[in-house]
Amino acid sequence: PGISACTMTVSRQARPLEVGLSSASCRPQEGDASPQTRTATCSGLRAQVAMIVAVVALGCANNITKQIAAKPLHSYSYMLGLATAVTYVPLYGLILVALVVNKVVPRHQLDFVWRCSLQPGFPILGLFAVAALGDTLGDVIGMICTPYVAGPVHSLLSNCTPMFIAVLSMLFLRKRYSLAESLGLIGVLVAVLLGIVPSFEGGSSSATQPFYAAVLGGSCLFNAIAFMVKERLFERYTAWFSTRNVDDEVGSGLNIFVVNTHAALFQLPFTLLCMPLNVALGQTHGEGIVPYMREALHCEFASDATACGPDGVQGELAGTCTIVYVVFNILWNISILMSVKYSGALTTFVALKAIFPVSTLLFACVDWPLIGRTDLNWIVWLSVALILPSIALYQWATGEQQKRYLQHPSLAACCWPLGRSRVVLAVDPL
Repeated sequence: PGISACTMTVSRQARPLEVGLSSASCRPQEGDASPQTRTATCSGLRAQVAMIVAVVALGCANNITKQIAAKPLHSYSYMLGLATAVTYVPLYGLILVALVVNKVVPRHQLDFVWRCSLQPGFPILGLFAVAALGDTLGDVIGMICTPYVAGPVHSLLSNCTPMFIAVLSMLFLRKRYSLAESLGLIGVLVAVLLGIVPSFEGGSSSATQPFYAAVLGGSCLFNAIAFMVKERLFERYTAWFSTRNVDDEVGSGLNIFVVNTHAALFQLPFTLLCMPLNVALGQTHGEGIVPYMREALHCEFASDATACGPDGVQGELAGTCTIVYVVFNILWNISILMSVKYSGALTTFVALKAIFPVSTLLFACVDWPLIGRTDLNWIVWLSVALILPSIALYQWATGEQQKRYLQHPSLAACCWPLGRSRVVLAVDPL
């Protein structure tokens, strides 16, 4: 339910306001409407800008506070994932109850979740469980790897998610990508690989361990699966709702808090079941799960400099740093949802992608508590310069491919415009 480091995509179910950033203007124009209308337009524009700034600022704060919290926790950084999972259940639950009571969320959406089946013997609720499992694995593995991966590289590796989504879409949804989309994804892949190259140089100055960087990048596969399952949930709700004689006064599809709340109900027990991952990734140092968790809880609540073991830096700050991270994580999640509502999905997507370069500059230029400044190899800066235009190219090409699909599905061919003449001939043989 939360937006992890690997989850940088926005659901297409969002509805932007009619006033967009590209068209809104606060200057009086000839033929403009009344001053009240212009004032409303200005207010809408300011709200959109504020939401975009909030998404970027809180996203950077989320990345930085996570790296800071990992310093005292170190081997017990799994607790960051557990803390967020525990917080999401009551938070999203209370929000959903308030929305239902105030009739913002119609009750038939809850009927869809609890009473409908994808097929006989497989309830829709099972899709929520699959999505929660994907998010849990991606989040927990990401938290465990955090102490061993530098902040900028951690943010860079999150861009593996779109590549996994593209591969899964081709394999299971038969989606075809144009040549420009493919080049954009290849650019992202090259940028990610360049970003982790310095970690293989070794030496004590390297803040990123190659093994954990590879594991972190691979864990984005689970977040990609969760994203695709959630997209499937939105599509299934739309198809289900079209067959029912029910008025949806909200008219905005399946509410995101319905999805987040029910996914959180599964994510908490799944997070507890993921404790053995600490053993698999070498966090327990040969101890069993029970002693490890006892030490992890002691690290969080003891306020003792030695409570987090010899690798923890200022262990007395573990609990405080965890709380600060959870607060910023929640605020970031809420800002994303608000931005999608007031600015639109595309604008929010751009804001999310701006987090990586901005946080990289902040890691490199600011002397942060516990982590200090992050020394970056010039190759990492090269990867930053490469990934931004690659993402822009992919986003633009995706829009163009969608336009061709709406014109005629066969025009959205693989590696368009290669083989364009054959496709055009098949569409219009005359």
